Amino acid sequence: MAQNTDEVTSEIDIPSIDNDKGIENSGSPMLFKELLGDVYGKIDDKCDAIRSHLKNNDIKSYTTEVHALKTTCRMMGAMELAENFYTLEKLGTDNNVSKIEEDTPGVLAAFSALKPYLEPYAKVKSEPEKEYDKTSVMEVLNRLEAAIGDFDLTAAEACTDELAEYVFDESMAAKIKRLCELVGDLDYDEAGEMIEGVKAAL
Repeated sequence: MAQNTDEVTSEIDIPSIDNDKGIENSGSPMLFKELLGDVYGKIDDKCDAIRSHLKNNDIKSYTTEVHALKTTCRMMGAMELAENFYTLEKLGTDNNVSKIEEDTPGVLAAFSALKPYLEPYAKVKSEPEKEYDKTSVMEVLNRLEAAIGDFDLTAAEACTDELAEYVFDESMAAKIKRLCELVGDLDYDEAGEMIEGVKAAL
């Protein structure tokens, strides 16, 4: 039986996360829980990427990463953290490296501190089991493209889940993985470009 908003709000008690906003932004209590699990799965990789970009003085890539996390945090109702990432994004846009270096560690520490609270919602990814079929995969990609155009988080997530069920060769599997990451990060502009590349490679 599906849970209502009040039940989820009572069940989930995560510091700094507004459950009502998370459920509203995600579209349903179930999707809110899935989002929490998705964020858990990317915290370490995203923090490592941001540190790496900063170490390499790649402020453009740094800014792209913190922009995506700003959107993700807003989506799940972590509003204060979203504002902190927004501040880092503005610093990146202004190329204020000294202030970025000063502020980034604290923001990433706050983001990482969510891990133990989000872990219960992490999904165990199943191994791909559907045999590759170009027509079927193309149809999923077309639906994903439409969902991205409508900024339909629910439909986009469903499409990436479908794509993850197919067995691809190593090269295409890497492309599909990257596409799913972009959708998960709500980076729909780059995801749209990635879809075109994947279609051309099929």
